[in-house]
Amino acid sequence: MTSVTETTGEDVSEGGRKTPWLLIGGGVAAAALIGGGTAAALIMGGGGDRPDSVLPGDIAAYAQIDLDPSAGQKVAAVRFFQGLDSEMDERLSNGEWREWVWEQIEKEGDVPSDVSFEEDIEPWLGDRAGVAVMGAGEGEEPVVAVALQVKDGDAALAFLDEHLADSSEEVGYYLESDYVVFSQADTLEAVRSAAEAGTLSDNENFTSDMEDLGEAGIVAMWADLAQADEFDPAALDPSLGMAQEELGMGAEQPEVTGRMAATVRLTADAIEMHGINRDLSYMAGMPAGGNADSLVTQLPADTAVAMSLENGDQMVQSLWDTYSEDYAEQLQQATDAAAEQGFVLPDDLKVVLGQSMTLAVGPGIVDAAMGMSQTDPSVPELPVIYRATTDTARAQELLNDNGVGAGVLVVREDDGTLSLGTDQAYVDAAVEGGGDTLGDSDLFTRAVAEADEAQSTFFVDAAPFEEYYLPEVTDEKARTALEKLAAVGMSTVAEENGDSHFTLRMVADEE
Repeated sequence: MTSVTETTGEDVSEGGRKTPWLLIGGGVAAAALIGGGTAAALIMGGGGDRPDSVLPGDIAAYAQIDLDPSAGQKVAAVRFFQGLDSEMDERLSNGEWREWVWEQIEKEGDVPSDVSFEEDIEPWLGDRAGVAVMGAGEGEEPVVAVALQVKDGDAALAFLDEHLADSSEEVGYYLESDYVVFSQADTLEAVRSAAEAGTLSDNENFTSDMEDLGEAGIVAMWADLAQADEFDPAALDPSLGMAQEELGMGAEQPEVTGRMAATVRLTADAIEMHGINRDLSYMAGMPAGGNADSLVTQLPADTAVAMSLENGDQMVQSLWDTYSEDYAEQLQQATDAAAEQGFVLPDDLKVVLGQSMTLAVGPGIVDAAMGMSQTDPSVPELPVIYRATTDTARAQELLNDNGVGAGVLVVREDDGTLSLGTDQAYVDAAVEGGGDTLGDSDLFTRAVAEADEAQSTFFVDAAPFEEYYLPEVTDEKARTALEKLAAVGMSTVAEENGDSHFTLRMVADEE
């Protein structure tokens, strides 16, 4: 193992510990790749071990960017971005991802003028990078380590020795296998010792979670929530500590256990973030599975916005039971306050959510809202509906007791399902159907993964809103990309014993 410790190059950060321009630039490039330049990254080819093979295994959080994903991901990138962004498509086809990344670094980082990407960086820069956050002991700042893949270790070290040698703030680095590992100089040995004791690739929880996650895309993340929960947010950013105080969050918070992992990947028609939760303590009693007859799939196919929750009544009871022992006083206070307003907790909250619940907005919502009278005191007729399979008698009693029952809202009860809205025609059409439903919609199916099994869903059809937001987008490239956006969808599927998985998709128009 080769060890080199040098000072940073030109400094561009403000406050706290400072970071060399090279690492800042790398972070900026990674963020840009995630946000909008993913396709450019996919054309490159590489190989070798991943960053988890050289970073410590006993950590709180990890993230990696992999610019050499599977062949299927590369094919998907070509299909997805073809016609979406002409400039990006050309650079993807020409393999100019490296030039694009360096341009982002030059825009955001204070890169020395004498550094040439083609001559100084490209010959040794690899395809992958990873960052790990590990604890340093009670009261100490978390330790951050970055692993950057290199094709030529000697050339990489020679460049770093030359360009990170003249700053007063120190950063340490060493070569391990085909990675240069960076950290602050005073934490470098702690990082190296921890990695020698066992790398992340040796961590069974990590490897199991990544296997469950499925194919890792361009970006992947993993966190051990129990370790992350031990960090004082103010150690990373003082404003986070102040925000906690402003929100009234005391020093004692519920203990969090479990793990989370997620990845960003491409399909032929969507950018997808897929994630898993494992052994989450507060999810242990949650009902598993969704509802094949969920109300959301019964909505009209032209629904503009929809969200749903299945087994909400069971979820409320599970959470109530979970926190009743440690937070008995707070729950009693909430119960007493609700009783003064005529509500019974948790039972009435279970009534509101029911066995299946959905909120939906029709495609004419913007026109209806814009046409609302500023002087008419009556409830406006908007294409909005709430539906819940629940104790309809108790639900209507709650509405009447609070003065918003029939006469103020459109109220329907159909075989144990309560429907509320302000537009009689829209409510009747949504309940009675007669045409295609969201469950039949190809767009909904492409955007919302596993809708029939999901415990919760969210869906937005972009088409009804395009004429209102597209003219406000002045950047031509951004507007062209947004014109291709067809829908956004998300679903969460509850499994067993606190496990679950979720999928978020941004779906492009079909050619």
